Amino acid sequence: MTAADPWVRGAVPKGAQSSGGNGSGAQVPKARVPVPESGGATWQGDDEGLARLPGPRRHLDLLEADLLSGRSCVWYFPDPFVESGRADFFVDELAHRMEGVIAVPGAVSLTDRDPEPPPSSRVPLPDSLASLDATRSVGGADFQDDPYGDLLSDLVVAIGAEIPKASPSAPVPASTLQDRLAKELGVTGDPVVALADQAAAGLAPHTVFVRCWNETSHEEAARVLRVAVATFHEAGLSGRAQPRFLFAARAGDLPRHVLGDPSRSSVHWWWKVWNRLDTEVLMAWQSRGHTDNPAGALLRRVMDAVVAEVCGPDIDRALVLRDAWGGGDLDSLRAALAGVLPDEQLTEAEYEPSVRMSAAHAWAPDAEIHDAWADGAVDSWDGRIRLVHGRRLLDSRSHELRVLVCHAQNRVLLPLIEEARTALIHLLPELLRKGRHSLEDFCAKARSQYKNKNGGTTALPDLHELEIGGLSAAAYMLNLTSSQRHRLRSLHTARNTLSHRTPLGHEDLVALTKVLTTDWTAK
Repeated sequence: MTAADPWVRGAVPKGAQSSGGNGSGAQVPKARVPVPESGGATWQGDDEGLARLPGPRRHLDLLEADLLSGRSCVWYFPDPFVESGRADFFVDELAHRMEGVIAVPGAVSLTDRDPEPPPSSRVPLPDSLASLDATRSVGGADFQDDPYGDLLSDLVVAIGAEIPKASPSAPVPASTLQDRLAKELGVTGDPVVALADQAAAGLAPHTVFVRCWNETSHEEAARVLRVAVATFHEAGLSGRAQPRFLFAARAGDLPRHVLGDPSRSSVHWWWKVWNRLDTEVLMAWQSRGHTDNPAGALLRRVMDAVVAEVCGPDIDRALVLRDAWGGGDLDSLRAALAGVLPDEQLTEAEYEPSVRMSAAHAWAPDAEIHDAWADGAVDSWDGRIRLVHGRRLLDSRSHELRVLVCHAQNRVLLPLIEEARTALIHLLPELLRKGRHSLEDFCAKARSQYKNKNGGTTALPDLHELEIGGLSAAAYMLNLTSSQRHRLRSLHTARNTLSHRTPLGHEDLVALTKVLTTDWTAK
C-alpha cells in the first residue's frame, strides 16, 4: 500500500476571500484538512473533499437552504474542529455553493497565533526538503521565506556563526468587524445599512461570512449580527431579497441565543452530522481491493461493519483501524484500537454519555453534555450519544466493545441468515423424504419448538414463518446431504449466538461466511 497524502483538500469559494484559519483575509488555493498520523490507510479526497460524504452534504444542504431563504445563521463547531482547520474547510465548502459571498477577513493576525502549529497540522516534507529545512533554522533564525535564505544558511553552517533570534514583530492593530466589512463592501458609512440599501435598490443580496474564532471582540460580533437582522427587517426586506450573515463560531465565541427572532434566523450545530453511512462510503472509496472469493468479500464486509460501529463518530480513525486490524477476536481488536486512538489528557469518566434517546435525536447537544461536545468528546451517532474517541472501549472489564461488535455482526449477518432460511423453505417440498413424511408432519415437528413451559403453545407460525431452530429440529425428515446438514446447523448456531448478543468468534465467522455464500443446491 502506498503512503497516503496526509491532507484532504477542498476548494475555496470562487471569487471569495477566505481567512483560511489565519485571519489575514488572503486568498488561498486550497483548504487543507488534517487526518490522523497514527499510520495506516487514509482517504485521499478530491477537491470536493469530505463535503461529498452523505452526512456533511446533508448538513451543508440545510445551511444553504436557510441562507438562500434570507435567514442569517450561526454555525457552531466543537473546539478541536476549529483548531484542526476542518471548520475552515467546511465554511469554505459552504461559501463555494453560494453567489455573492463576502468573506470578512479576521481580526486575529498571524502574530497573534501560536508560533509553532500543532504537529497534526504540519505538512511533512520529503527527505530532501526536510534536511534543507533543518539548515534554515540554524541559531533560531528562519530563512525559509528569505530569497537569500539558501545562501545565508550555507554560509552560517560553513563559518559556525551564531545568528541571534529574531525579535517578534509588533502585533498588528485589529480593526473592528464593522470597519473590515465596510472595507470589503467599499463603503465609508455603516456597512449593515449599505447592505440593506443595496438590496432595496434591487441588487443581488450579499451573504457575509464571519469566522468568529478569528475575531478579538465576540461582543461586537454578536452586536453586528443582532443589528443586521433587525435592520434588514425594518427595511422591509424579506426572503431571498434580503442580505444574510453566516457566523461560524465555537460555543464560547457567541452567546447561544444571539440571533433573537427565530423566524428570521437560525442556529446550526455540528452535531449528529457524521453517521454510519459516511464511514461505509469512506471505506468504499478506499477499497481493499477486489476478490473472486465471495466468502472473503463477506468477511471483509463484516469486519468493515465492526470498524464503523467501534469508531462511531470518530470517522478519521475508521480507515486507520481497518488497516491495523486484520480480523480476530476481541482482544486483537482492542489491541489494534489502542494503537490508533489519540492520547487523551482528560478522563472520559467526566463525559458519561446520556442514555436519553431524545438527547441523541435533538438538533443540538443537550445542556448536560454541551461542554463535552464543545471539547470534541461526545457526539450523536446512529441515535445514541457516543464518545468520539472511545478510549474506554480499551477496558477489558467492560462489555461495551463486545456489544458493539455484536451489533455490527447482527446488522450484516442476520438479513443473510434470513435469506438462507427463506431459500430453504422454498425447497422443502423437494427435500422431504418421499413416502415417509408429509409436509404437514414436518410443520408439526418444526412447530413443536414453540411449546411453552406450561405445555401450551403460542400462536403457531405457518410454513413460511418457521424459524431456523424449528427447521433444524425437523431436519431428520428431509433428504439432506452432509453439506446441507452442516449448513443448517451452522445457521442455527450462529442465529442463536447473535440473538443472545454474543459476537461470533473469528473461526466461527469465517465458517459462517462460507455457508452464507453457498447455495442450498450446491453439491
